[in-house]
Amino acid sequence: MNEIIKESVIKLAEAFQFPERVLHGEDLPWVPFDSGENVNCYFKPLRFDLSTGTWIYLFRIKGNRTLGRHRHTGGSVIGFNIEGEWGYEGRTWTAKPGTFVFEPPGDIHTLITGAQEVTTLFILSGSLQYFDEDNRIIGQDDVYTVLQKYQDYCSANGIAFREDLIY
Repeated sequence: MNEIIKESVIKLAEAFQFPERVLHGEDLPWVPFDSGENVNCYFKPLRFDLSTGTWIYLFRIKGNRTLGRHRHTGGSVIGFNIEGEWGYEGRTWTAKPGTFVFEPPGDIHTLITGAQEVTTLFILSGSLQYFDEDNRIIGQDDVYTVLQKYQDYCSANGIAFREDLIY
């Protein structure tokens, strides 16, 4: 490829790429993930990709909690545990600080935390379905409902909504 064509291809690619994004965690709120008086989970939004249905957030769960049975659909879940310990009921592994977790879609599981509060970086795609004890779906979240939770929280608390998280 001659140099003129090569340079043109590079300029074209640069013109269409996303701009670099840098976020400082202290600038973002912890948003309640569940509702009601006894909130057990919070998230700090980092990215909402509406074209792929992917969302990235820090997820914080109080210690000694069990999160209801759920399943991830439409894509894998990637997690990196930062603090605390958690695992899935009936599994032999425990996510400790520094643990990387990959989950294929489709598995129904119940998350259980240790005594300490847990913070994990999650990258999720598709939907998150919640089940009752009879395996009936009783709720669902996806990139749009999580974005709505963030938007509603910002609005209710006088916090500036960060549109730069949507890309």
